Amino acid sequence: LYSIVFYLGAGTLAGIAPFYTAAVTRADGKERERLERIGWMTVGLLATLTVPLVWFAPAWLKSFGLEPRLLEQGQGFTRALALTLIPMLGVVLYRTVLTAAERPKVFLKVTLAMLPLNALGNYVLMLGFGPVPAMGPTGAGVSTLLVATTSLVVLVVIARRASPSTLTESNTDPSSDRRGMLAVLRVGVPIGIATVAEVGIFLAATLYAATLGAADVAAHTLTLRTAGVAYAVPQALLQASMVRMARAESLRDAHAGHAVVASSLWLSTLFGIAIFALLAGSAEWLAARFFDGSDVGVTAARLALGLLILLGLTEFIIGPGSAAAGLLRGRKDTRAPMVYALVGHWAVGAPLGLYLCEVQGSGATGIWIGLAAGTLVTTILSLARLLGVRPTIS
Repeated sequence: LYSIVFYLGAGTLAGIAPFYTAAVTRADGKERERLERIGWMTVGLLATLTVPLVWFAPAWLKSFGLEPRLLEQGQGFTRALALTLIPMLGVVLYRTVLTAAERPKVFLKVTLAMLPLNALGNYVLMLGFGPVPAMGPTGAGVSTLLVATTSLVVLVVIARRASPSTLTESNTDPSSDRRGMLAVLRVGVPIGIATVAEVGIFLAATLYAATLGAADVAAHTLTLRTAGVAYAVPQALLQASMVRMARAESLRDAHAGHAVVASSLWLSTLFGIAIFALLAGSAEWLAARFFDGSDVGVTAARLALGLLILLGLTEFIIGPGSAAAGLLRGRKDTRAPMVYALVGHWAVGAPLGLYLCEVQGSGATGIWIGLAAGTLVTTILSLARLLGVRPTIS
């Protein structure tokens, strides 16, 4: 639940990126501050809607037949995560702003600096240390809350030092902010829904895989963990493509726009080939190192070999699709890609995966064939949209 809510909020906040990139390109400091203010208004709106949903989750999840005692035990952790949404959405806002300003290294450094703090917080608050009592799972939630808040404070300080305020109460326009917020939401909400569609299909696949045999579950787990690492590459290309296209749009530079499209698609294809080759070449080695020599382990290793190759194929497909999605975001074209994600993953991928598992008995292999097919449909539709729609620049 937390993951779905968070990704919806993070995707919605991504709607500010093309506007902020345009302001950076024009060196418009006042517009940048206005957009940051709009970003905080959006964070407030999202937090108001999502925090209660997670906070009261143990109460309303009982209606789904979950064990009441288990829900009660996790209540402290759930409520800590609910509060964590507030600083985490703020962190996402500054990640979006820094990426749009082509300063992603700042966010990377802050994130890396927080990793040991998070590990220390988990150890102290979960297990107890000195006068600090052991809080168990609730301690992990509290640690996440503290680290997220610290990250946000650091990012706010960095942002304020980098761009001292130039706005006063007399030159702010609340009505302009409201209109700007609506414009951001029109771009951002479809991104949020598309993000949930993409993340949700993998969450659903994992829940379904848990109903299969032990070997299928183990093979799926290895493949999913590997996918989490591999997915970082197309996601980074998506962000870079969006920023460069938004810059070309703001300059109304047709030549730059065409160059961004060509370079983004070529780079995504080359990286896709490299990832496919890496996964296909190391699949046997990974499977052998991950599983033991038991009967279940041997079966899981054999399944994982095919799944990792399928993952490589999926990553090859998703590369151009992610680049296309980023380029379309740079044009503020997000509604059609949202529909493509829903159709590809949920109208094609999910039914196909279920058919292969339930009717053909393909197990985890059927799940990943469905995921690959859904990704292929989404990519084809996104590329058709990108190459078939005339850019707004001239």
